[in-house]
Amino acid sequence: MVNSHYVPKLTLKRFSDKLCLFNVQTGEYKENVKIDNAFSELGFYNDEIEDKLNKKIESQFGNILSNKLLLADGTIELNREELQLIKKFLLVSVIRSMGNEEFMQKEKKFYYDLNEYGKQYAKLNGYEEEKIEPPFIEKEIEGETSFDYWMRTLNVILDTDGTPEKIMEHPDKTYPAHRWAMVIRAGYLAFWDSEYEHDEYIITDIGMTSENEKGWNGIINHNWKKMDFLLKLMYDSKNKEEQMMIYQYMNMVSSFHENFQMFPISAKRMIVEISPFYKFRIINEKKYEMLDLKYLTNMANENLYYPNDTKYVYSQKPNKPIKEHPNDKYIYDIKKLNSIETSYCNELFFDRINTWVGFSSLDKAKNSLIGYYKANAYPYVPRVDYTELYRIINERYNAKIDLDLIERVRK
Repeated sequence: MVNSHYVPKLTLKRFSDKLCLFNVQTGEYKENVKIDNAFSELGFYNDEIEDKLNKKIESQFGNILSNKLLLADGTIELNREELQLIKKFLLVSVIRSMGNEEFMQKEKKFYYDLNEYGKQYAKLNGYEEEKIEPPFIEKEIEGETSFDYWMRTLNVILDTDGTPEKIMEHPDKTYPAHRWAMVIRAGYLAFWDSEYEHDEYIITDIGMTSENEKGWNGIINHNWKKMDFLLKLMYDSKNKEEQMMIYQYMNMVSSFHENFQMFPISAKRMIVEISPFYKFRIINEKKYEMLDLKYLTNMANENLYYPNDTKYVYSQKPNKPIKEHPNDKYIYDIKKLNSIETSYCNELFFDRINTWVGFSSLDKAKNSLIGYYKANAYPYVPRVDYTELYRIINERYNAKIDLDLIERVRK
């Protein structure tokens, strides 16, 4: 049975030679843990997927990671093939650590749940209900367990280039493989560097996290602010071409409904997928009165959302499909976060975790942990319990976190 890393070693070793790990289930804290023993489990994947992860994504991504993504200073330039490789890596990263029965069952009934959300939303806002059909009928395999379904999903992605079109052609395609490929396609890439001198990025056993709109509660308010804005613009417009352009953005935003998703590739740098709404917002900022960033996100730094520049080989025509060429260039300015922004990003990671969280040193993570404590102070009850880690921070740094109050709130 193989020792499988559900967070890839190729990114773990960019954090540190050894990691500090905290188990949120047991309160166990370990330092100087070798990378070989971090974020891994015997038999986490079957042998076929373990082999394919190495041969069909990690070796290729590892090359671009070492020779381009982490070497770059100031800007990163990608060709079309490199961009798609990164998108495939992100797609695999979303799926590779989520192999529990609850997640898989939720993914299988995603379109049913989406229609239920739609019913509630339409009722609350007086809209006509619109039924959403799945893009295909999944193949039913007799005796397939949740683990088997998860392995099938990964297998479909690894066998293809990770695009929705190629996934649709696969005979064993699954809803999560196709749906998350649509999500990753809809977002646009950015690269955000941590403050680094005092605050580094952390990493969790999920390997990524995201930010929802302000006010999101997971039930009624399901990131609808952006969609409401676009819908009103479309209804108010009298121009057919303009309506079609807005409708296309609505389709993308309906796939990528969060504000952004974050994937750390080192303690210093992470890849960010940003909702297409923010690209629409910047491109059309002089045409429409846009929503204030502070209304949507806690990362209200306009600079972070500016999209990349593109140099196309072929000349492009307005309002026409892009004419693609393998040598098209995508140029990204690397954004530098300040200490507060770095800490907030880490707080999002701290809030989305199954069992293990890791960092290069407690010294470089303590500000973010204290930030998480303050963001979830009384009367709020944090989703994740870091009491034992707070105890250590109090002892080492005299942080004066009120452990008694945390215990009373959690009761």
